[in-house]
Amino acid sequence: MTTHAPVPEWLALWREQQGVSARQQPVAAPSTRERRTRGADGLGFVEPRQWPWDGGTRREPVLDADRHPPRVVRHVGWRSCLRCSRPFFSADVARVRMCDPCKEAI
Repeated sequence: MTTHAPVPEWLALWREQQGVSARQQPVAAPSTRERRTRGADGLGFVEPRQWPWDGGTRREPVLDADRHPPRVVRHVGWRSCLRCSRPFFSADVARVRMCDPCKEAI
């Protein structure tokens, strides 16, 4: 059982003057967290679509739309696999350097 502290006299008088009920709950401001950046997925990342093979020259940033201003979290693009030299679309060109079949073979 919880006990509530008595309301100070000055607060009770102020509430009477303002016409505020003791049980009235304050109205919460509308949340800005619900607002999403256009094109963001459910996790808040803006990822570019895969494009045709371009020789591995183009790199596109993936943005974290929950940050203001949006922050670059990684880069995507085409790479050549280190093991078999076949081109593959990498979700992170700095970390993912082998295609899925070669990773599974190891």
